[in-house]
Amino acid sequence: MGDKGRGRAGSTVIGILGGIGSGKSLVTEQLQQMGAEVFSADEAGHKALDDPSVINTLVSCWGDAILDSGGRLDRKAIAERVFQGPDAVADRELLERLVHPLIAEQMRIFVDSFEQRDDVPLVVIDAALLLEAGWDAACDELIYVAADEETRWNRCQQRGWTRQQWEAREATQLSLDEKRAGSTLFVDNNSDQASLHLQLEAIFGEG
Repeated sequence: MGDKGRGRAGSTVIGILGGIGSGKSLVTEQLQQMGAEVFSADEAGHKALDDPSVINTLVSCWGDAILDSGGRLDRKAIAERVFQGPDAVADRELLERLVHPLIAEQMRIFVDSFEQRDDVPLVVIDAALLLEAGWDAACDELIYVAADEETRWNRCQQRGWTRQQWEAREATQLSLDEKRAGSTLFVDNNSDQASLHLQLEAIFGEG
């Protein structure tokens, strides 16, 4: 492996990069089975959306339509607004200004908890906007998960997405070329899970 990271003892911190539908979650799952601890930016984002200051700010800007019947933020309604709404760019920027600092703080606490530990070989940061948010600065290695467009689209269809939803979300991220160029490691995920596991074992199996 390369020498991208922090130059300190403890667990190696891995960031996962790739296009939507490339299989980043599968890579994360397999690394977890190999003993990695995982920080999920998505889960941290869900916690951030429960923060009273975030709720109050968004409701004041967007109105009560973004609340569900229980008075909590409706993630589906928010996703539609920030990815496909008429003011999607501005709305997404507002959301990110509010939740990204909260996610970053959760990530810092999580990563720091493994700083001096040798019993956990890998810490994985699973974040769709890893590069865009600057969270790659916490990583020792960035692994790019490659999959062709047809494969990725088929996987997104299995999630119940429309082509428009997939393309709208991908348009908010850095290009695949930029993600690949920023990576220090590479795996191909056009085949099956067994093939992917062999590649990950070859990279990380020595712990």
